[in-house]
Amino acid sequence: MAMNDSKDDVAPLAKHFLWVDTRSGLNRLIMGLIVLCIILFAIDFVHHRHTKVPGEEFYGFHAIAGFLSFTVIVLGARALRLLIRRDESYYGSGSVDSEDYPEAGTSRVQHKDWSGDSVQDLKAQMLGKSGESS
Repeated sequence: MAMNDSKDDVAPLAKHFLWVDTRSGLNRLIMGLIVLCIILFAIDFVHHRHTKVPGEEFYGFHAIAGFLSFTVIVLGARALRLLIRRDESYYGSGSVDSEDYPEAGTSRVQHKDWSGDSVQDLKAQMLGKSGESS
């Protein structure tokens, strides 16, 4: 997954984050977050806390409470999805994808035809340069 040498077609702010587009960059990001979590958990053992909530005096309370809160939010979102979900034909003929596709000046890339691993591969395929990105 080598990145394209030409970075002129990338937004200026996005140039700082192109390292995440590679597998090794993503692995470094995840390992960095794991190390940060371990360090913050270790600081919990030496930092003097002024507790205000019952149970806050236990080591790792904030990590456990945060993880449980996140889990409740994700499971709640899944349950909410079941309640507010609509069929694909809910909007019928008024939906955007029922409009005619403008063929002039555009190219259609089917999801099943895309086998790339990165945004650069998708961009190259959309521009018709699928052999150049490797």
